[in-house]
Amino acid sequence: MRPYYLLREFTPTIVIAVYIPPSADAAVACEVISSATAKLQTEHPDAFMVITGDFNHASLNSTLNNFHQYVDCPTRDNKTLDLLYANVMDAYDASPLGRSDHNLVMMTPKYVPLDCFESTDWDVLCEPHGEDIDNMTDCITDYIRFCEDTTMPARTVQCFSNNKPWITSDLKALLNKKKKAFRSGDREEQRRVQHELRPYTPLTVP
Repeated sequence: MRPYYLLREFTPTIVIAVYIPPSADAAVACEVISSATAKLQTEHPDAFMVITGDFNHASLNSTLNNFHQYVDCPTRDNKTLDLLYANVMDAYDASPLGRSDHNLVMMTPKYVPLDCFESTDWDVLCEPHGEDIDNMTDCITDYIRFCEDTTMPARTVQCFSNNKPWITSDLKALLNKKKKAFRSGDREEQRRVQHELRPYTPLTVP
């Protein structure tokens, strides 16, 4: 799971949804969650991880002491049953949103990215050029381009006029196999290639 904006130090985001029934053994439940989390952390060491849900009487404080719990308000009557753990310190502020069987809680990220332009001392860029508007324009334009290059990732995509943008090299190779099987009249090969094309079906719809 990857949101629209993600800090550079994290690659994916992993969310674990939890429900522990009131009758469950809390220690066993926490051990199961801890084992599953450890496995995911081994596979994705740079991931931002969230564990959230209805914990009832259980707590991960002793089994996952490198995670931080952020829900600090009651979520059902005067009890805090619904928790949210994350593997980053100072990640969220919790705010109750309303009342239901389990209250809604809004998790507001504490991290606020700095705007490159808001933190810029524009006088330092403009003053050396005095009344020379052309040089000042060139300087500011170069600075804006520098900010774009450092904050916006670039990706090169090669497109051909006779191919749609969603036609990847792998899909193109399969389509060519299908055409070859069709021309040769090999129905078995056509079915086999068609089966391989099934995962790409959503990509072929504009």
